[in-house]
Amino acid sequence: MTKRRLIETLIALVAVVGVVGAIVVAVVVFRDDTVPAPIATPTTPPPTTTPTTTTTKPPKPKDPRFPAALVVKIDSVSESRPHTGLYRANAIFVEPVEGGYSRMLAMYWGKRPSAIGPVRSARETDIELLAQFKKPVLSFSGAASQLKGALKKSSIVLASPDQTSGAYYRNQSRPSPHNMFVNPAKLPSTKRVASPLPTGAAPEGGKSTKSRRVSYQAATYDFTWSKKHDRWLVSQNGSPLTTTEKGRMLAGTVVVQRVRIVKGLGISDFAGSPSPVARTVGKGRVTVLRDGKAYQGKWSRSKAKRPTTYETTKGKPLRFAKGKVWVLLVPE
Repeated sequence: MTKRRLIETLIALVAVVGVVGAIVVAVVVFRDDTVPAPIATPTTPPPTTTPTTTTTKPPKPKDPRFPAALVVKIDSVSESRPHTGLYRANAIFVEPVEGGYSRMLAMYWGKRPSAIGPVRSARETDIELLAQFKKPVLSFSGAASQLKGALKKSSIVLASPDQTSGAYYRNQSRPSPHNMFVNPAKLPSTKRVASPLPTGAAPEGGKSTKSRRVSYQAATYDFTWSKKHDRWLVSQNGSPLTTTEKGRMLAGTVVVQRVRIVKGLGISDFAGSPSPVARTVGKGRVTVLRDGKAYQGKWSRSKAKRPTTYETTKGKPLRFAKGKVWVLLVPE
């Protein structure tokens, strides 16, 4: 093969290769242009879900009542004096009873004394009065048969000699029935707390007062302001009211609360004298003695299980001073 022929053969081969390459490229391009685009798969919407409703119970209303206290029914006639254990009471309520006399309810939230007395019987007034306390423990010597059912239905924890064992005893140096005493350590316990009664600064105004007498038909209570003690000195029926442990009784605040008297269950004593029932749910007039002054105002209590509120005639809170509180329920 000559040199010239070799060159022609190579040129021919190159041409053939070029033609084949062009055909391949054309096929590829054609196929690329004709391949259909992928079909989009329709997106399925997420299933509709019903929002979960969470039922939240409304918070239980807070019980507005005062915490449980030990409450002891105290004799108050001359044969019962001097008293024992009253000096540790946080509050003392005085209520009218049959014959124009009075009885006391001594209330303890803090430390209990070793003995309290003389102890006497419960009255119908006690049930409504004590409903503003959470399950108070009531120490009493007994009750009229007509009253026992109502006492059992109340929220009061009954702690008479019938419900307790070994808590009560007689002091033979005193005449009966004014000689029953109780050992508080043997009564149902209550949580020890500071007095929950509303204390605070006195409102503006007030009338300077040296003394105040509160009268029942057959009993009187006198409160005389003492700058030395910064307290009111307490007297009963014209004589200083004393205790066997601490001498003269003192009061930081005195509340003279005018109340309505009703017949109630119609209970009478052995002499036929009706037992008055003091209504402590409602509203009425009040005089509050504190810091050597007297403040006129009004009291109100909408329900038995709500505490009593005290306000000035202008609607300002009548708070108590530090020290023992005396509340005297006096007929209108």
